[in-house]
Amino acid sequence: MRRREFMAGACATALVSGCAPPYATDAAERAFPPIGDFVEVEGLRIHAWQSGPRSGTPVVLVHGASGNLRDWTFSIAPEIAQTHRVIAFDRPGFGYSDRPQTDDAADPSVQAAILRAASQKLGAERPVVVGHSWGGALAMAWAMDAPAETTGIASVSGVTMPYTGVARVFEALGMSGAVAWLYTEYMKSVAEDGGIERFIDRVFRPQQPPEGYLDYVGAPLALRKATLAANADDIAALNAALRRMAPGYGDLAMPVEVIHGQEDFIDPERQSIALSKALPRARLTLLDDVGHMAHHAAPGTLIEAIARIEAASRTDGTLDADARRA
Repeated sequence: MRRREFMAGACATALVSGCAPPYATDAAERAFPPIGDFVEVEGLRIHAWQSGPRSGTPVVLVHGASGNLRDWTFSIAPEIAQTHRVIAFDRPGFGYSDRPQTDDAADPSVQAAILRAASQKLGAERPVVVGHSWGGALAMAWAMDAPAETTGIASVSGVTMPYTGVARVFEALGMSGAVAWLYTEYMKSVAEDGGIERFIDRVFRPQQPPEGYLDYVGAPLALRKATLAANADDIAALNAALRRMAPGYGDLAMPVEVIHGQEDFIDPERQSIALSKALPRARLTLLDDVGHMAHHAAPGTLIEAIARIEAASRTDGTLDADARRA
């Protein structure tokens, strides 16, 4: 089994999960307070950052595992907001968004429904939904569950296809939750000063994190006890959700842009390349010498992808299904 397969199965798309002992909630929240507004959905407070003109097609940005909306608002969301209304959400249980106290809270479809309702309350109809990493699964669930309410999807470094290997065996044995918990506990036990910085460096490889990113992104928010638990649940539940979702990908008629770095530890062949082959209107962009944080390495590529989705939705044209190398 390839190392990439283990990473996808054992820790999915975690950005900083388990890289240090649980961080004191009060200290994390004092250091990194909310930067957006709150919208209530089914008794849950959902944290949303908004910017840009109210006309045109809105763009919803969804972060990956252990992240929060600050990953998007560091630089990319403001750039997109020059031409589009942009809403970046904290996923339920991350950042400052509440998480439902239900057994299915880790299901991408459940989280997508919450964020979709929040978008509608904010007046953002038929958005382009952009999901990074674990957020790619949420974006796909959003589109499949509500195609009439979605202009198109952009999956960036997404985990969107079922994976096999050790993680699949653990799941079949009913052990996936325990594996996720053990992984998190192991990472906490071996953490040392500077662990967060080194882990973010690793996630960005072969690029370097942008200057100021570590001070801005709010990694300690991901190390609160409740957020660590939410992340472990999301990791444990993801593969079962993808196995349920993937057979329906061929029925998805909307345009989907798929972007992935060739050096990503999330295997592009088994994830984004396979996804593009399963979709009728997919355009795959593979980025040479780019790792997991493709949206930071090539923001212009994402902006171009959003423009193509918007244009395709207007003309009802067919996107080029062939991959291009950027």
